[in-house]
Amino acid sequence: MPKGQKAERKPDMNYININTICDDIDKCVIEFFTLRNIDIYDIQQCKSIPHNIVSLCMKYIYNKCFMPNIGLWNNQKSLIDYDNSDLIQVIANKFIDICLNFNKSLGLMSFSYMTGIDINTLLRWANDEKSNPTRYRVINNIRDCHKAAQIGLLNDSPVGALAVANNDVETGLEWSTKQALTAQNNAVFLIPSERLQRLSIDKTPDTMPIVQNAE
Repeated sequence: MPKGQKAERKPDMNYININTICDDIDKCVIEFFTLRNIDIYDIQQCKSIPHNIVSLCMKYIYNKCFMPNIGLWNNQKSLIDYDNSDLIQVIANKFIDICLNFNKSLGLMSFSYMTGIDINTLLRWANDEKSNPTRYRVINNIRDCHKAAQIGLLNDSPVGALAVANNDVETGLEWSTKQALTAQNNAVFLIPSERLQRLSIDKTPDTMPIVQNAE
């Protein structure tokens, strides 16, 4: 580094109040759906809302709560301090609450819509435990909740419940796999001589066809 030149460092980012951000997000959700005449306290209405509309609500939250109106450090597009694991934890928990309230299965892409954190950044965090273990656990918790919500939605229908039963490793069901193993274990394998014996025709005199000579 040249003499007299100061090292560039990340500035303090205190744009978001961790104590009020959840209330701010709730206000955005209420406002978004009120404008669309949707009663978010009606469970059936919540369940009938398409996934994409909830993702659109996430973008609305971003515009109201996290979109900067000034240039930020390292071209960041969110007011969230990426190094503040406690803040990210609070925001992630609120995101999961919204998904559960609307009975939706939303993952990191929708979380990116809501926060303005680039999806590639989120994926990098999800695969880098060493740099920030807390942030790593938060992001992977979103992934796990996404999977759990998807299983819950599948269980709401008979066909979906069957798919879950066929593939659910966690509960140990895995019906299709176990049935295939059972069938394989119960299969009877015959050596060639046995197969031929099974296929042979009993040609005893009583069963032999009677052939008459034509006169």
